Amino acid sequence: MTNKRKKALQIIYFLFVSITMLSQTKTKQINSKIEKVIVFTQGAQISRKAKASFESGKTELVFQGISPKIDKQSLQVKGKGSFTILSVIHQNNFLNTQQHRAEISKLEVEKRDWEQKKTTESNILSILQNEEAILSKNQIIGGTNSGLKTTDLKEAVDFHRQRLIELVKQKTEIKQKIIGIDTTLVKLEKQLKALNKSDENATSDIVVTVSAANAVTNASFDIDYYVLDAGWYSNYDLRVEDVNNPIDLLFKANIFQSSGEDWKDVDMSISSGNPTESGIAPTISPWYLNLNQRRITNAVQTYGQLVGNTISGTVSDDLGPLAGANVIVRGTSIGTTTDFNGNYTLKVPNTNSELIFSYIGMQEKIVPANSNHINVVLDQSVALLEVVVVAGYSSKKSRKKHQEEDSSIPMETTVAYQPTTISYEIKDPYTVLSDGKIYTAEIKTFHLPAKYQYLSIPKLDASAYLTAKITDWQDLNLFDGELNLFFEGAYLGKSLLYLQNASDTLEVSLGKDKGISVVRKQLKEFKAKQFLSSYKTESRAFEISIKNNKPYPIEIVVMDQLPISNTKEITVQEEEYKEGTLAEETKIITWKLELLSKTEKKLNIKYKVKSPKDASLILD
Repeated sequence: MTNKRKKALQIIYFLFVSITMLSQTKTKQINSKIEKVIVFTQGAQISRKAKASFESGKTELVFQGISPKIDKQSLQVKGKGSFTILSVIHQNNFLNTQQHRAEISKLEVEKRDWEQKKTTESNILSILQNEEAILSKNQIIGGTNSGLKTTDLKEAVDFHRQRLIELVKQKTEIKQKIIGIDTTLVKLEKQLKALNKSDENATSDIVVTVSAANAVTNASFDIDYYVLDAGWYSNYDLRVEDVNNPIDLLFKANIFQSSGEDWKDVDMSISSGNPTESGIAPTISPWYLNLNQRRITNAVQTYGQLVGNTISGTVSDDLGPLAGANVIVRGTSIGTTTDFNGNYTLKVPNTNSELIFSYIGMQEKIVPANSNHINVVLDQSVALLEVVVVAGYSSKKSRKKHQEEDSSIPMETTVAYQPTTISYEIKDPYTVLSDGKIYTAEIKTFHLPAKYQYLSIPKLDASAYLTAKITDWQDLNLFDGELNLFFEGAYLGKSLLYLQNASDTLEVSLGKDKGISVVRKQLKEFKAKQFLSSYKTESRAFEISIKNNKPYPIEIVVMDQLPISNTKEITVQEEEYKEGTLAEETKIITWKLELLSKTEKKLNIKYKVKSPKDASLILD
């Protein structure tokens, strides 16, 4: 073979090897870190960043430890560098499991140890039961011709009886041990649930296939996706020192997530948006009238009666009450969590509301808010196992603060405006673990000038309710939420900040003030009945006393009413309501009073009603 031919074969061989090497796809695991999280009222948008280096040719870059609860339509991968992204695949990973907190891992080890002890004791019990069965089947020792002496027979019977007694004692001891082990296992299981430990331990991978002509040493990747099982709801602490000082309103965001990945020291924002809601505007069609039409409504149907706007109940599973379960009013930022006994209390805007009940490792349940008492039992969730392939994008070329449960210092935030939503950006790195627990961030404190006014309708309730009127509230970027009310340092209970029906002036009811005394009594000397022919005339008079026991002057609105006749046979005469204003259509009387400290004001209302003498009327 000539030298030229050898060189040609060598060149062909090297070209073949090079092409073969280039055509082979290599796999490389890449670490990524969550840099930013936008938490919506339902779900969250996650932004990861990663750096990578890889050789020429095709390479599969595997980003591990990703949440298994990704919305498959939301996954986006963008790369920067001299390479091309060929494909992006999302797949579940059952080998790389989620990392639990040290406390959970310790309890799991302890639980496994007790389960092994139970297995051992159960096996011993089974052996004892088998021995007892053998002895019971061999009670006849020999026959009439066995030749056993009386003494031998007595010894055999004594041994048989003694052994059975020992077996009974041993079985009893084993059963008591198993009962004790079961009790311990139940306690451990409850404690694991209290720590919101989920049975869903799988993670997922994002596999990005890239192609490069040359080795790449400085590639960067941005990975964005939307995860389920996350959200936030708002509540407020509203404090009033007295009616001469402004309102202090502390806005708090209660953030939770059980997505399967921890958010540690990330740039976090809370948003009023909800990607699960439809973003498609409705269309209107021609309206045709037909005979015997029935009305069709798309409103949420309710099947019970909700009196007032407060709902309470218990959330549980097959093991008992669930502490720390989330209860959210669907489509709002109003929510709460269950206490240690699984109990909750929540104020809802109206009877068309729906409640979303959720807990880590449980199936979410949506229930109409149609009763004042709603108990819910949640079922274990079934993980959705699927492999998702989505389109990829190609290109060529602190300070740590972790607050859980209670916070004391409002966080520094900025407000960001989008066309349809408002979000608050928390300036300090924030941590929310994947445990379903509530992490409360104190977002902002507002100092709001307010006009305070008392309202009393003593005919219905002999109490004075303090209300605060706030103007220009639209510029505050508030959300719906429950209010914890504090007046003069005392906790008054809860109220609801619901902005959907608010006018230019936001009115907040602060509850009853025991420092204002209101009494409505009927004046007996004016109660009379006169008969004239076939008619009768009845007189009524009431005195309303309002006393200001506060150390400062107050403004109070007092309301009462006169009866209205809807038939010509009944007439209302000689009405008297000094200093009050009468609404002619409704016959509602309104007094606007200013009361100095330690002063009392008395109001009077009188009227007569003429009606047929056999008519029975309620005039009080």
